[in-house]
This record gives sequence, C-alpha cells and structure tokens, in this order.
Amino acid sequence: MEDYTKNDILNVLLGMDLKTRKRVLVDQRSYLIGILAYKFMMSNSEIAKETGITRFKAFYNKKLAVEFCKDKLYIQNVYVYAQLYPFDFTKPNVGKSNRNTTIELVLDTKFHKKLKTTGEILGNKDIRTTIKFLLEKSMKVWEK
Repeated sequence: MEDYTKNDILNVLLGMDLKTRKRVLVDQRSYLIGILAYKFMMSNSEIAKETGITRFKAFYNKKLAVEFCKDKLYIQNVYVYAQLYPFDFTKPNVGKSNRNTTIELVLDTKFHKKLKTTGEILGNKDIRTTIKFLLEKSMKVWEK
C-alpha cells in the first residue's frame, strides 16, 4: 500500500496502546512515528500534539525506527505495518538534520538589544528566528 496518508498512520497509532513498554508494541509504535517524522516531515511537537504522547517520546521513537531498521527482531515486530505502510529507513537522509550551515555572529550589546526588541514586536522568542526573518526579507528586497 504505497498510497497512504499521514491520517492513515495517525489513526493506526491512536488505536494502539501508547503507554506499554512491551518490545513488540514499542517497535510498532516507533515504526509508525518514524514514518510520520521522516516521510511526512512532522516535527516532534506536531507528533506529540496529534497523538497525545510527550515530545521526548516522539523524538526517542523516531530515532528507534532508524536505529533498529535492520534488526531481525524489529523487522519481525513491524512486519504487518511494514507491508501496509512501506518506508525505507535506510535512506542516507533519514535521521539527518535539515540544517545545512551554521554561522557564528558577534554583536555589540546595543545591536543585540535592538534585535531582541524587534523579535518581541514580531512575536519571536528566539533571536535566531528574528535574524533569519530579517535576512530573508532583505534578500527578497535585494533580488528585486
């Protein structure tokens, strides 16, 4: 069944016992959460909100799907879901961060305060979000 949607996965996941620690159910849960994270690009927070589990549990389970995708017992435990909802967790980009480049920026105190104030006006809690927003905005103006 190649043509499945995010809602198909969420419905199956919500029908499971999300509290148990039995290996079979943990493997199945991690497989489905992994699909939500890597195929449908849902964040840990989105998965947590949709399923009612914690953000940490969503993070942990998506990593399990990548870590154990070649484990014989894991493959056996998720066989039914792997047939219904196939996904290849061995792809090189699965489990990798979407970040491409990190830069370091040194600011004086006055300019830092201006950025923080601008961020508060824009509704951003993180100064990095404000800086990225302003850079993207200026690049659009510059391209015109």
